[in-house]
Amino acid sequence: MGGKLPVRRMDTEFVERQRQHWQEADPAHFAWQTESYSGALEARLLGDIRAEPGQRLLEIGCGEGGNLFNLRRLPAIRFGVDFSRKKAQFARRASQALTAVADAARLPFSDDAFDFVLIRDVLHHVPDPAGVIAEAHRVLARGGRLVVIEPNARSPLILLQAALVPAERGVLRSTAAALRQRLVDAHLDVVAEDHQWPLPIERVLLNPRFGVPALGRRAFVKLAFAAVEQAARHLLPRATWGYLRFEALKPRQGAGA
Repeated sequence: MGGKLPVRRMDTEFVERQRQHWQEADPAHFAWQTESYSGALEARLLGDIRAEPGQRLLEIGCGEGGNLFNLRRLPAIRFGVDFSRKKAQFARRASQALTAVADAARLPFSDDAFDFVLIRDVLHHVPDPAGVIAEAHRVLARGGRLVVIEPNARSPLILLQAALVPAERGVLRSTAAALRQRLVDAHLDVVAEDHQWPLPIERVLLNPRFGVPALGRRAFVKLAFAAVEQAARHLLPRATWGYLRFEALKPRQGAGA
């Protein structure tokens, strides 16, 4: 009994830190995700996501709607949820997607409601990542696709971010092996996994909180970033690249169905 109390206290502190840090809408962050050079990189990180007309796409933890905005090219019906009412309202206006306020581990949707679910930069901010993935599995239709994108705990720059920003320290549990296992435990079939963005220095230098976003509009800066990325692709072990990207399918039948 004595061993459980500190865990509950740690969880409470973790959740409170996350809510305080992320509850306000941040227009500058939305602009960073959608405009200029950094916006193009953010869109690229989403990968080649496809959808058929009329399909339903849900982003869990949509924030200000930057990802939903970058996916507006799709013919899908886009939905987003976030714990922050202010962020969800901003996302609805900014991305023209349908949004709702909801706990990522208790979604207000019926089983098999979506053809596609995106979870981007969310799992290291929640106390129960397995619960969030289980909810993604529940709301996915049979044969539906889940894409999970998370910072990589083995990246030096991601570790630096965690050191500078207390609300980012959950990333220390974000490894490829741990993420893969969570998907397998949720009875999802992993069909693709990759390490992306070798050395994401742009996320530091162009960050609206502690960088200079305007640098992304200068041609010589873009060339410098491209040169750094090209060099990093050859020099850095792939295991230390900045982001993890997994794709998984909900089985059409069998375990977990």
